[in-house]
Amino acid sequence: MTKKNLYGNYQYKGVSNGFPKEYNLLIKKDSFHISYKSQDASPKCIGKWEILQDTLHLKCSKENVVTKMLSNGYMNQRDYKLKIIGNKKLMMFKENIILNKK
Repeated sequence: MTKKNLYGNYQYKGVSNGFPKEYNLLIKKDSFHISYKSQDASPKCIGKWEILQDTLHLKCSKENVVTKMLSNGYMNQRDYKLKIIGNKKLMMFKENIILNKK
């Protein structure tokens, strides 16, 4: 898969570990934006990405504002690994969920 084919919006809506969850991931040429919604929080982050073999690595930018780090909008997990499955699917390794391209 080429990097250009990866650009776009990916989404997951469903139930994981008994709770409703929603992930949104936007991959652009030189950055990404990921957000997550659950029962009590809606954290998000932006950062840089790279592809190593069949894995997409997302690394959130460092946050320097303490109040943002203490809010429910701060994403504690600062890096993600997603397996690239064809042109339209990404699997989050930790969550074991599939994000589909819109």
